[in-house]
Amino acid sequence: MLQASRNARPFAPWRIVVWLVMLLAAAGFVINAYASVVVAHAAGALTEEAAAGGPSPRIALAWSVGYTLAAFGIMVVALSTLRWRAWARDAMRLVALLLTVWAAYTAWFAYGQWQQIGVVLGQPGLPPDLVAVASRQHTIMLVSVILKVVSVPLLGWLAWALGSVRVRQQFLASGL
Repeated sequence: MLQASRNARPFAPWRIVVWLVMLLAAAGFVINAYASVVVAHAAGALTEEAAAGGPSPRIALAWSVGYTLAAFGIMVVALSTLRWRAWARDAMRLVALLLTVWAAYTAWFAYGQWQQIGVVLGQPGLPPDLVAVASRQHTIMLVSVILKVVSVPLLGWLAWALGSVRVRQQFLASGL
């Protein structure tokens, strides 16, 4: 028992962030895997005439499948990092940097949409049911933007922490 505590690695706050990334990737995996099934069924049920009038369901299917595969890859890298695999530390750094860029881009895009909804809500004479739905969407987008803005420095810190000498030495330590 004493031997195990001497060889145990110290508390690592970066592991909490890696857990969060893995859990969010798992949620994205489940949601987009389900969306892939739904879109595939919808695409199979559409007639040529109905599909010609709108966006291609194949694009939606490709996006859902791609997102599902990316989320699965992120889960594998995060879990491998949590299991102290040396190769996964560098891979997780890359994932953190890519997610930082993605979060910043999508936050900027969502902020623009949030502003547009605010402009629409400011117009007089809108039906009350439309105002209720748009107000709810407006609030959801604001929360989304705030969470993404918070995630940008957190993911940047994760990429930096995984490259620090102290963390590299933890991955080289024997045990686990």
